[in-house]
Amino acid sequence: MADLHVTLPSGTELALSNAGTPFARHLVILCNPREVTGFVDPDPVVTARHPVHLVVIDPLVTEGGATVTPEQQADAIAEYILEARQTVARTGGQSDLDEVGVIGWGTGALVAASVALRHPEVVGKVALVAPDLGVGAAALPTVATGPSTGTVDDRLARGLDRDPDMGVVSDEGADSIADRWAKGPASAAWVLTVEPERTADDEGTSDLQWATDALVGSWDRVLDHVQQPFQEGEDR
Repeated sequence: MADLHVTLPSGTELALSNAGTPFARHLVILCNPREVTGFVDPDPVVTARHPVHLVVIDPLVTEGGATVTPEQQADAIAEYILEARQTVARTGGQSDLDEVGVIGWGTGALVAASVALRHPEVVGKVALVAPDLGVGAAALPTVATGPSTGTVDDRLARGLDRDPDMGVVSDEGADSIADRWAKGPASAAWVLTVEPERTADDEGTSDLQWATDALVGSWDRVLDHVQQPFQEGEDR
């Protein structure tokens, strides 16, 4: 479950979890799949090697757990980033929020792609890990239960314990987002896509567990990418 709820100026309420280094220079947004909330840090040891403040933004907090479209979630994330920029400007903080990294994994890639498409002015580098830009909910994996021992499965198990006030990101508009993304001019310098080949050993593994393994296995590479500033001559 999320660490805290934040109410934005528009009245939208976001559920957030924090990891990494508070007040670090680089802000990185992690967009969860629709099945997961508060999966805070894919690999804390790796994250500690990077000067990033990792913010996991879950589906919007709604009345009665109503559905939320990826575009609504993307708009709320953009508003959060803009509000954070204003806060840093007022307080004289050292964070560099001109180029915020955005990561989406599994069906969370729909939200990350929506942020990049709808609000490129707030986005730096983007990473999509095991992206599911199609429609249809993935099956939930079998995960550990009981007290946490700090393993990936334990963290994922806690992420499946949904806040009853939290919405669920729907498939609405998924085809349109995927189509616009495919037609976009996204360059390799801007977007890193990590999509490991599924082998025979992966048979019986759920889409969500496969995406989790891909995220953990590529986490160092993903963080390297999203915290890098654009260089002269690089295009989105």
